[in-house]
Amino acid sequence: MDTTKILFVLCITLAAVAILNAAIFAALRRGNETGQIELFQRAVRRSRQPWQSEDDALNELSKRVEELKRKDDHDQ
Repeated sequence: MDTTKILFVLCITLAAVAILNAAIFAALRRGNETGQIELFQRAVRRSRQPWQSEDDALNELSKRVEELKRKDDHDQ
């Protein structure tokens, strides 16, 4: 493999990680402590249930379809 390409990709990756961390740090420093705590709590909840919002939307869709089926069966 070409070591210059590997070094280039490695440098870009490290720069992206450093920029992302700096942006997160700057955003956290601007906010108050309560905002930081809420941010961390949301991150923990999201990590425990990453598809919670999608699951909620699918459950709502399922309920509406079931109601339509019941209404259709009742009308016949």
